[in-house]
Amino acid sequence: MENGKITAPGGRYWMHSGITNIVQTAGYQTPYNLLDDIFSMTGNHTVSNATGASRTSVITQPLQKKTICESIDKGTITIQGPNHTAVIDFGNGTCDNVATISINGNTPRVILLK
Repeated sequence: MENGKITAPGGRYWMHSGITNIVQTAGYQTPYNLLDDIFSMTGNHTVSNATGASRTSVITQPLQKKTICESIDKGTITIQGPNHTAVIDFGNGTCDNVATISINGNTPRVILLK
């Protein structure tokens, strides 16, 4: 996406740009069995508002999503805002709804994914 604009009632808006690549990494040899499919995602995204404040997210380790898992089960995203940097770590490939977030390099905290 390049120069995508989302406008709210009242005229406030956010500009979006970025690229996402999704590749099937497993299960393509078994087209009738979707349960063994695994996908990998890479890319980046920037959102800015009318005042020029922006946030950028970069997938720093490819995100992995198994079709048998409810949530992303592996990979990391780094989000850089105007005042803070956060790293979200989705784990090591275990199917669960647990991730961690570290803000400004502080000790990671557990978060639950929905």
